[in-house]
Amino acid sequence: MAEKRLPTFIVDCPVCKARVAAEEQGRISRTGYVNPEDGDVEYGVSVALGKCPRCHSILVGESQQVAIRGYDGYEHEWADPIRVYPDPPRAFTSSRIPKVVSDSISEGVKSLQANANVAACVMFGRALEAICRNILDTSVSSDTTQGARKCGTRPTMLAEGIRKLRDAGIIDERLLDWSQQLHAFRNIAAHPTDIAISREEADDLKTFVFAIVEYVYDLTDRYNDFKERLERKKRRDAN
Repeated sequence: MAEKRLPTFIVDCPVCKARVAAEEQGRISRTGYVNPEDGDVEYGVSVALGKCPRCHSILVGESQQVAIRGYDGYEHEWADPIRVYPDPPRAFTSSRIPKVVSDSISEGVKSLQANANVAACVMFGRALEAICRNILDTSVSSDTTQGARKCGTRPTMLAEGIRKLRDAGIIDERLLDWSQQLHAFRNIAAHPTDIAISREEADDLKTFVFAIVEYVYDLTDRYNDFKERLERKKRRDAN
């Protein structure tokens, strides 16, 4: 009797650094309705558990429903799975992170997991430039780009923004040196050239952007909270 073949799902394997057809060992799906502004909207999420056919690593992929049968498609349709284990997408804690930064990082991670290295570099570079503008242009307006335009000033660009972050003491010399090396990858990705971007180079840029976000936003927030707790404790002890 022929051995029964397991179903598969396509997902990124961080060990093989490639898209693989993971052998599905189990799946759980959930669908439902939300009611934004009195209009029912169907949603769905599906999580699959499998293993890489090459290295046998355990892989978990999550898919979001993108089309609903009888509503905007003939059948239910699901987006490509995004790996959520191991090495799930990074979660940051600061509420100060601009939406354009979060959205760019999310798109960059999706591109990287799809082996779209050039697209990943473009999105990570976009996130980094948005961080520079958010930190350095806030004196112009809370909406930095629009505020700069209204005042006739040019929004901060990536290369000068990184240097200004160092000059202001927001990042250190090591992060500056790292950013200058990776800035070239972003420029290559953003312009039509025949130079290829490797998975490792795109992953390095992702790691750097994550480090910048954690350094500038998350750790700053935690440090400020720590200082406030110390001050409150000193005031209580003094009383």
